This record gives sequence, C-alpha cells and structure tokens, in this order.
Amino acid sequence: MAIQTAGEQKYYDFIEERARKLRTGMIVWISLLAAALIASFNSLLIGGLLALAGIFLGVLNIRNQKALKDKLAVVEDRADFFNQLIAPETVEIPSFRLLVTRDYVLVFRADVYLYRFADMEKVEVGIGTAGEKALFLTDRRGVRCEIARTAGGPDAEFDRAYEAVRERMEER
Repeated sequence: MAIQTAGEQKYYDFIEERARKLRTGMIVWISLLAAALIASFNSLLIGGLLALAGIFLGVLNIRNQKALKDKLAVVEDRADFFNQLIAPETVEIPSFRLLVTRDYVLVFRADVYLYRFADMEKVEVGIGTAGEKALFLTDRRGVRCEIARTAGGPDAEFDRAYEAVRERMEER
C-alpha cells in the first residue's frame, strides 16, 4: 500500500517495529525453504524437515501479516482516522507507545491494538500490591483491554495518558 497522507505515514511509523519483525520472519522462512531445496540434493530427510519448518513458519508469518493489516478493520472511515492521527488534539505518549485520538486509542505492546471509544464502556485504573498501575478500557461485554502500565509511584506520563483517555470517554 502506498502511503499518501501524513496520517498514514504516522500510522505506519507507529506499527513499524511490528512490521519489521514480520519482514524478518519472512526472510527466515524463505531462507529455510531455500536451505531445504539445497539440502534435498544431499539428504531428502534433512531437506524435507527444513521444508516442513519453512512451511510452518511461512504459514504463521503470513497469518500474522494478515492480522496486522486487519487491525484497521474496526475503522469505519480510514481517511478520518488518518486525519485524527495528525490532528493537534491527538495525544501521543511515546513511553507507553500510545496514541489517543478523538475516536480511537492506538497502543503497541507485544502487538498493535486499536480500540474505538464508541465500543468502550469505561476507563479504569488498576493498582497492584507493589504499587504498579495499569490503565484499562473496558468494553460493553466487560472485557478489559490494558493500554498502559507503570512500575509504580508517581508517573506524570501515566497521569497524562489517563487524563487523555478519560476526557475522550466523556466526550463521546
């Protein structure tokens, strides 16, 4: 997909780390298939095992690539979403890898997650026994989606994230 707007560029910059891991995975499974082809000239068993490993990793990688592309499925109007990403009222908190727009929360943890405020019921803060804090959005079914976590103690960035999410929830 060709990037056409600053909002699209911001989105793809945000998911760049995940996309890079998927590209690296693609290189690995393609290399395994190439090694399988070469090894099959010497030993069919080793070539077959390498081919099976390459195919398995290839299927996983392609499925994960499709899942990353499908993250935008919750977005009804992509042009509006990309415009929201570059809007002045968008709150970006790099320490939590978090973007809070007018209608969405975009968070990158182990994967990229995109939540619509319209689908959420409330915002919650959980406090652990060691003083760590977690910021959650809870949907209408009661499913909690963690969007930020801090080790504990006063954290201005966590407070800023909470305020941004709380304000957007009140506006909807």
